[in-house]
Amino acid sequence: MLRIIAGKYRNLKLKQPDNQITRATTDKVREAVFSSLQFKIQDANCLDLFSGSGAWSIEAMSRGANYVDAIEINKNAYKIIQDNINYVKETGIKTWNIDALFFLEKTTNQYDFIFIDAPYKKTNLVNQALNLIEQKNLLQEDGEIIIETDQFKEINLPTSFEIYKHKKYGKIDILYVFKTSN
Repeated sequence: MLRIIAGKYRNLKLKQPDNQITRATTDKVREAVFSSLQFKIQDANCLDLFSGSGAWSIEAMSRGANYVDAIEINKNAYKIIQDNINYVKETGIKTWNIDALFFLEKTTNQYDFIFIDAPYKKTNLVNQALNLIEQKNLLQEDGEIIIETDQFKEINLPTSFEIYKHKKYGKIDILYVFKTSN
């Protein structure tokens, strides 16, 4: 069972999609990521690509984020995100039942934090998303991208992005990425 780690929704249990649809990030990994962002997430505008259960989105709002766009193409997972958001009565999360790359092509928003947790073995989706984020200038100047992957070596960062921290949790890699000042 998924739960929110800290903040106003602390210990809240969330529904999650069937494991054949998505793969949930463990509490340990989410806790580590948000602990490292704890003072920066306050009042941030966030993007949760490949949202799954919405746990990243709800955790961000629980810890004081201003706004989250949660993107999920799978209809069953999307319904669970909506159920979870309705359960906590959170109004700061907007859910989108569309393709993540299509969303990136169309949006003009800039974000302080972008969470990318694409289906494993689909590194091409991560690389395409990173390229669109760079091309469309969707990351604020002091913003960060957090990538969860099992194929770190296949991530190709655009030239204006750089990994500043890499953490490993078992078979999972978490990459913390920022904009370089080219």
